[in-house]
Amino acid sequence: MKKRIKVVQKFLQDKGLYAGAIDGIAGPVTMAGLAQIEGLNRHWPKTRQFTGFIQIIANEHDIDTGPVDGLWGPMTETAFEQLNYLIKHGSLQPTWRPDEIIIPNPNQWPLQHSREFHEYFGERGTRLTTIDLPYEMRLSWRLTTRVRRIPCHENIAESLVRILQKVKDIYGDNEISRLRLNNFGGSYNNRKIRNGTLWSMHSWGIALDFDPNRNLLNWGRDRAAFSHPDYDEWWSCWENEGWISLGRKRNFDWMHVQAARLPE
Repeated sequence: MKKRIKVVQKFLQDKGLYAGAIDGIAGPVTMAGLAQIEGLNRHWPKTRQFTGFIQIIANEHDIDTGPVDGLWGPMTETAFEQLNYLIKHGSLQPTWRPDEIIIPNPNQWPLQHSREFHEYFGERGTRLTTIDLPYEMRLSWRLTTRVRRIPCHENIAESLVRILQKVKDIYGDNEISRLRLNNFGGSYNNRKIRNGTLWSMHSWGIALDFDPNRNLLNWGRDRAAFSHPDYDEWWSCWENEGWISLGRKRNFDWMHVQAARLPE
């Protein structure tokens, strides 16, 4: 909360409505500044007023937060990170264009949930095999558990081994550990997508998650670890084989990579 209050104080200061220290303390001077903001509900509790003001400031900078309701959700969280970037760098992050990322398809992975997809991969949970990993991993939710073998669909097994072997050759054990490329979040899992009705690509054993704690589902490139330049070669290893990163193509769920194409 202190970090949020500092952002509020900074933008109040920019508007000439706050002359105190940027200390993250919601004292009477800070609240007096907020009281002069048009469109902010004075009857909201303090915390909700801070959030509402952050939403107002974000909208003034053409950052969409949805309605100014004083409620902290994923859109407001993303907007808040962009405002922090603006404070530190004096400008917003450059526009991110996922359509500029051209991914080849040498293995001819089909479009997810298409007729060709179901013909190629078959029924959920069938035609699974187990591969030996080129380097040892650890379960993300229980790091003491070592992972040496994982299940996957037989049609993607050879490609997956090639990718991980190349990761090992490029990064080596020390960098793999430092970058947490060995933090395994799961492969085959017969479930539906989160907050959706369609079946997840995990249900066919053609998707993997890595380092989920630092690449949360709703985090964009401003927060996800896998969006940083240190991971450029990691993504090249996957994309050269036609695998799709939801982070790289949709800017969410950066932990997830799959051997199926996305609709344009």
